[in-house]
Amino acid sequence: MTRSQPRSIAIAIAALLCLAGGLLALSGAPASAHEERPAVFPDGSGSVPTFLGLDNPRQRVVCRPDSDERIARMKAGALKRRNQSLLRQCEFHSIQDAIDSISKRRTSVYVLPGRYLEAKHASSARSDYCSHLRTESNDPLDVSQYIGSIASSLSAEEAADAGESNPIALSYADQRRCAHNLNLIALFGDRTPADDDIACDSHFCGTQVVGTGRRMTDVLVDNRFSKLNAFRADRAGGVYLRNMTFQQAEFNAVYILETDGFVVDRVLTRGNDEYGVLAFASDHGLIKDSEAYYNGDSGIYPGSGSDLNGDNPDFEVSRYAIEIRNNRSHHNALGYSGTAGNSIWAHHNKFYANATGIATDSLFPGHPGLPQDHARWNRNEIYSNNINWYEKFVDTGVCAKPMEQRGYLDGTVCPVIPTPVGTGVLIAGGNFNSTDHNWIYDNWRYGTMQFWVPAPLRDEFDPQKLFDTSHGNRTFDNQMGLAKDGTIAHNGSDHWWDDQGTGNCWEGNAYSRGAQTDNFTIQPPGCADGGSVLTPGLPVKDAGFLTCSQYDRNDEVLRHPPGCEWFDTPAKPTAAAPARATSQPAGRKVAPAAPYLGVLPGLLFVAGLGMVRRARRRS
Repeated sequence: MTRSQPRSIAIAIAALLCLAGGLLALSGAPASAHEERPAVFPDGSGSVPTFLGLDNPRQRVVCRPDSDERIARMKAGALKRRNQSLLRQCEFHSIQDAIDSISKRRTSVYVLPGRYLEAKHASSARSDYCSHLRTESNDPLDVSQYIGSIASSLSAEEAADAGESNPIALSYADQRRCAHNLNLIALFGDRTPADDDIACDSHFCGTQVVGTGRRMTDVLVDNRFSKLNAFRADRAGGVYLRNMTFQQAEFNAVYILETDGFVVDRVLTRGNDEYGVLAFASDHGLIKDSEAYYNGDSGIYPGSGSDLNGDNPDFEVSRYAIEIRNNRSHHNALGYSGTAGNSIWAHHNKFYANATGIATDSLFPGHPGLPQDHARWNRNEIYSNNINWYEKFVDTGVCAKPMEQRGYLDGTVCPVIPTPVGTGVLIAGGNFNSTDHNWIYDNWRYGTMQFWVPAPLRDEFDPQKLFDTSHGNRTFDNQMGLAKDGTIAHNGSDHWWDDQGTGNCWEGNAYSRGAQTDNFTIQPPGCADGGSVLTPGLPVKDAGFLTCSQYDRNDEVLRHPPGCEWFDTPAKPTAAAPARATSQPAGRKVAPAAPYLGVLPGLLFVAGLGMVRRARRRS
């Protein structure tokens, strides 16, 4: 290559990118997975809070009329005696009322066994200001600003037709002032929303909301689809949520936003239209010993984790922002997902019986920290992720019913986004991720799947960033097709890769068929040798995703887009190597191909994807 060739290639890419960008502008930017207000990362000065126990002298006690009967049925012992003592101190029948009464930091709200509907806050009359709240505002005192989005009388479709935006993206000031426009229970820690500091600075910092029952289900918060979020902790540094169940939220059962220091401990989230536990733009977080099922997106979603390693060019991390351990996430669309899921460490979890086990991506714009980088999934069991919710409930029209009639608590799952049924781990445009020492088995399509995501899909049109995803990922020392007890349960194909990116490697894995099965065009060198060596730009593999991206569960035609294989149930694998698989030894070196091969088809693919996503956003 001559000295002038790199400049010529860059100019050509820029010209083609402008073409793709123009098409995207005409068609509308890709819709995000979920709307957020513009969020920023905490400064990282917080820490993971510790549990204060059941005898914190700074306490509020909440009970229901039948709490005494429920406590009476508890097994004799110290926990029962403590509940009986707390019952005598009960002053509140609403969790929100107890939170609102807090006057000092590090107060524990003890919630005694019972079913909590929070009826007053689910259906309470809003103030004139809040009832007319229409769009995001930085000045909550200026009602005249509200000339856009969502009056409560408008349906989402009517708002879209009027060119108005989504109601979820209210400013922090408005969320705090109108806490129950969107939330059943809400905790806001920043008392100075007008400044640029998002740190918790109020008497709500360090609040702990603790169920006092023996099991997670002893304390049940039932949102009954009355609000988007069942529990919201916003800029609430030090929040600790423990031993409770949250269900039937339109958006999130538990929502942690712009918070430095949080723990979700022994929490069950089920039967929610989208997410079980969602953490966004947060740091020093821990999700542990919890369970999530029957969620239409993912059971656990660490999106836009604090981007501690965004400028880190190495595989090793400085530290992780959020730790996820000892959880079970099953019977969801995805067990775990995270757009811009940066600096996340998930270990010793079980992700099973979902459509896809684990997914991270750089697909959706509006998420701080893109492109995704530096997550680690290790010592997890990722298996039997083959449940086809699309065929069971979307194609049959169940998901077209009103939300409360779909039977979410009876096992209905209505996938919000497209995902390849039968996949263990999916990396869609991530960098420097580690998939290691896991048991990945009985996933009928792919054990792992990795593909490049062009920067325009996140509204990034700098030509230098076109190929800035799918680099430095390592998949090593996993048990592929082998259960923890040694039982053989083959994956469809162990690995799928679109050949994109540098520094990617697959090595040291054990395979149920005795050799790696994959679709690799070029077998990359091993990790110690630097992994894959170029960005060939072969969009022919990626182009197959175009029709799947048209998925819209609310559209009769696009519920199961014609030609999309993601929503077809894969056949149960056999010991025979699947079609198109290869078993070349890891570490084999090959001659590099010409870089940027096929850029024009790739950009046309990007433009087309933007057009079909506009159709999704309109619905």
